[in-house]
Amino acid sequence: MPHPLPRRSFCALGLAALAPFAAASTAPPYPARPITLVVPYPAGGNGDNIARVFAKKLADHLNTPVVVDNKPGASGTIGAGQVHRAAPDGYTLLLTVTTQLSSRVPGIKPGYNATEDFVPIVGLTIAPMAFVVPARLGVRSMQELEALTRQRPLSYGSYGVSTSTHIVQHLLLSQMKARDPVHVPYKGESPMVADMLGGQIDMGLVGIGQAREMEKSGRMHTLAVLGTQRSEFLPDVATLSEQGYKQMDWAYGTAVYGSARLPANVLAKLREAGKTIMADPDTQAQYRGQSNQPWVNATVEELRQRLVADTNNWNKVLASVGALE
Repeated sequence: MPHPLPRRSFCALGLAALAPFAAASTAPPYPARPITLVVPYPAGGNGDNIARVFAKKLADHLNTPVVVDNKPGASGTIGAGQVHRAAPDGYTLLLTVTTQLSSRVPGIKPGYNATEDFVPIVGLTIAPMAFVVPARLGVRSMQELEALTRQRPLSYGSYGVSTSTHIVQHLLLSQMKARDPVHVPYKGESPMVADMLGGQIDMGLVGIGQAREMEKSGRMHTLAVLGTQRSEFLPDVATLSEQGYKQMDWAYGTAVYGSARLPANVLAKLREAGKTIMADPDTQAQYRGQSNQPWVNATVEELRQRLVADTNNWNKVLASVGALE
């Protein structure tokens, strides 16, 4: 008769077999530490304001700190690249405009593919941008601006070379037959607005909230808005398309993204949290208080389709305009 295994050996083998299950059962539930929300825009701008509201709501919902990390520069690729390189564990998320994440900037190799390496978590706001000029320029309509651009060179600011804010204004000024316009790239809205007020540049695209504030103070005039329809916050301002300019139907949706390699349970928890947060009347009220329209009905599939559509649109537009500076 074969000898049975010694009791000590049996216990050792049993413990060894159970070790993986014990480790799994003692793993801390998500989230077990602070979450970083990377924002590829400077502090103080509209994107940063949107992020601050969401970060506070997410922290309260998950009962863990959420830190906003502003990483502007390189047309948004610095911030997105940081999230792409981070461990896919749900502790590093990205808040960005879909058109910026999907943009393909000549001369910059981001190291990621927007539609393959990121997954949408929740849509936050969607709104057109406003086309503004400083009051010192002395124009109050697109017709007056168009006439001025043909008389002398004017400068315009953007959020970086070949970003949507650059492309849109390049197309617009081309249709105006503007005389030698000068492009000045910035890392985001705040520094661009400061220079516009300081007399360094003559026009630019800003968030609706910024436009309303500057209009009330008399420091800027809003001449038009982008997008397929007027903003509910500036109902008297016509769209560029309404005023006869083509290829101006750009919608700016801000959303939160995570790594495409996120564990299914983490992604599900984040999406549930995002859905709950955006259904909260207080969240919607805070965004409306910033002149941002809440993107409350966007499904995950709609967000994914928007990212794919924006990417395809970018490829067509860049092919038509060529290299820009």
